[in-house]
Amino acid sequence: MKVEMEMGLKDVPGSLLRSLTPISKHGGNILSVLHHRGEANLVKVKIVFEIKDQKSLELIQKSLREYRINMSEIFVEGRRYYEKKTLSFILIGHVIDSDIRDTIDRINEIGCVSDVDVVMPDPKKKSSVLMKADVDNGSLDKAVTVIEELCRKKNLFFIHSLEK
Repeated sequence: MKVEMEMGLKDVPGSLLRSLTPISKHGGNILSVLHHRGEANLVKVKIVFEIKDQKSLELIQKSLREYRINMSEIFVEGRRYYEKKTLSFILIGHVIDSDIRDTIDRINEIGCVSDVDVVMPDPKKKSSVLMKADVDNGSLDKAVTVIEELCRKKNLFFIHSLEK
């Protein structure tokens, strides 16, 4: 199977090598690597490689997520296989005290929290947290539902963007 994968890497030493490691580890044969430095210390990378089966691709994706590498698109044999959407939202309440780690872990089960910005004026007062989560386009509604459920359980106010 021929795979084209696009991703955004932080412009730091070793990040390109980290993105290639899971491909070779799971039997991928790398055909080409194109990269372009963009804005905000981000390098856009397109990797074309061959793998033997669907399971190998799933293992590669899992490994890249574990390395916190954000894939934006994947094409298999010229057909779109995966497209990332970034969901931006704000949580207001006692976000830190209600176990922010658990909140992030639960969201990571269906996506990948890529950015967290916390405003906490006083430990006894409510805080606000801006989060960005990268989610497969097909899982967007499920992600919103999971976040809404978390907010109900943890008594947090949820504001999400209107973009889909």
